[in-house]
Amino acid sequence: MNKTNLTQHPCTNKCSNFKDEQCAQCLIVQLDRREFDLGLAPDDAYVKTAEDFLADDVVVFVDALKPDDLMTVHKVQGNSVLLDGNRNFALGHLVRHARVAELNAKRRLTLTEQSLGEVS
Repeated sequence: MNKTNLTQHPCTNKCSNFKDEQCAQCLIVQLDRREFDLGLAPDDAYVKTAEDFLADDVVVFVDALKPDDLMTVHKVQGNSVLLDGNRNFALGHLVRHARVAELNAKRRLTLTEQSLGEVS
């Protein structure tokens, strides 16, 4: 006999896409949230806004072609951030929070270093 736990699904009676089987949208959202919480999802998978940052947050550029320096958020203005005591400027989606390993290395790590967990 096939048992189902669909009646216990969080979207039951809430999600318009949920009928009598799991909707793909819910599976994707749950997976993304789980990957994000575990720090496994790539940064470019999530849209960041300047509202995600606060003064004194340490950030790095997302783009590997940009400088790999650590920068400190000075002030958030609209969808942009002022960095390093108002000496630099970036749109919120172009930077991300620095990871612990990057704080220790005092620079943005390459994708290879991030995947290997190495800090030179």
